[in-house]
Amino acid sequence: MSEQRDGDIFMVRARRCKRCGGLLTSRQAIEDGYGHVCKMKELNEKLSKQPLRGQIGFFPEDNQDGEVSE
Repeated sequence: MSEQRDGDIFMVRARRCKRCGGLLTSRQAIEDGYGHVCKMKELNEKLSKQPLRGQIGFFPEDNQDGEVSE
């Protein structure tokens, strides 16, 4: 005979995604602060903002080789 326990209380670790506010429940997502899709979007945005190899910018901190553009 199985016992039915309607009043059981349990806890699930959860967190909100930093990007979309969705509920995160997996261990990895909670540690990262992003769900899988939002984590990939953040990574793609970060990579797209980095200068291309050999690209020269207007400011010295933008230049990879320390060259100053005129």
